[in-house]
Amino acid sequence: MVKNSGEKMYCRDLGDGISFRYIKESRFKTGCISVHFIMPLSRERVTANAVLAGLLKRSCEDYPEYTLFRRRLAMLYGAEVSASVSGIGNCQMVTVEISMPDDRFIPDGEKVSVGCAELLCGMIFRPAKEEDGSIFRSEDIETSVRLANERIASLINNKGEYAKHRCTAIMCENEAYGIESGGYAEDLPKITREVLVEAWQNMLRSAAVNILMVGTADGEAVAEKFRCAFDGVKRDYRQLPPAPDVPDVSTEREVVERMDVQQSKMVIGMRIPVTEPDGNTMAARLMSMLYGGTATSLLFNNVREKLSLCYYCSSNYLRKNGLIFVQSGLEEINYQKAVDEIKKQLAVVAENKFKDEELAATKLYAVNAFAEINDSVYSIERWYAMQFMDGCVLSPEEAAEKISAVTRDEVAECAAKAWVDTIYLLAPEKAEGSEGSEK
Repeated sequence: MVKNSGEKMYCRDLGDGISFRYIKESRFKTGCISVHFIMPLSRERVTANAVLAGLLKRSCEDYPEYTLFRRRLAMLYGAEVSASVSGIGNCQMVTVEISMPDDRFIPDGEKVSVGCAELLCGMIFRPAKEEDGSIFRSEDIETSVRLANERIASLINNKGEYAKHRCTAIMCENEAYGIESGGYAEDLPKITREVLVEAWQNMLRSAAVNILMVGTADGEAVAEKFRCAFDGVKRDYRQLPPAPDVPDVSTEREVVERMDVQQSKMVIGMRIPVTEPDGNTMAARLMSMLYGGTATSLLFNNVREKLSLCYYCSSNYLRKNGLIFVQSGLEEINYQKAVDEIKKQLAVVAENKFKDEELAATKLYAVNAFAEINDSVYSIERWYAMQFMDGCVLSPEEAAEKISAVTRDEVAECAAKAWVDTIYLLAPEKAEGSEGSEK
């Protein structure tokens, strides 16, 4: 294996657009192997890919029945599999992973990691088949489509997240990030076996593949399992799209939609032309935390605590897209006052009028947050998966050093670059039955 960073991280190329990374970590009794397939977000493919993620985790050709599959996991000392789909920048990422006891704790020197890698390869490369040899079993397809439908439908139960999704869709309607990475309910009836087989083949053939392992297992042996598996795939790897340009939006939009809710949910979508691999993203991260990312932030202390304009108010910066979302729960009567105060607090940061102690508290919070990444195998895996997407790999310790070095002037400069694009309000229905409106 090729040493990549110090004594802790190793990297090996397994093929065109396929990388294997091993994060050596001995503080835990468990380890994990994850396989991330990264593809451009496509409205035509997004729903099939989302269903495919759930389909792959159910079985494989060697263990087609769910009971046999679960029995095999039990034989691997209680290993657990999961799958997910997410949107990152202009891309959709399908993840299949397995967690297992670290090899150090397995009797007689058995390498459970290799068995888990074999099972993952079976799930990904050799799906269960129908009796006639067709790839994917009908009952597995039906179950996966049903679960995808339930997952999509359940989004509306969390009104805060629903508002965030609606704001994103409106704000980015002409951009790849406006595509819902989890898929669309209206597309599910069109998800046939043929559609899923084509999505599966396209994923294996053209996606960027990032395989990560965390633990103390035999990285060479695990990497070799995946190399052999990909040897059977005729790759046609396509470079991922670059980070999106931040649109120069000059008109601020206000959108109000009404639903049977007790509490209004407001999301303010902002643009900031600071995206990976821009070297200023760490300053933008600190700026967002100072602005609304902690319990000592300006939004929390002023909009929520001092003025009592909302029940919660926080900001989140998406460094892949140059987006900042301010999310808030409030009474509709306080809507305009809250908007004005949220804008005012952004101006406080942009004009460098925040206090030194506020910046110091934010840096301490950020450093602690980076330190907590090392508290679990799961968070370590997620951290490095995103780092590899960024193209500039930092350990949590290196990230903490970088954010500690950010100056207040750099924070202010980042805030000065941000502007409001879309203000979205999900409000209670009015007695006369108002429809959604856009101002």
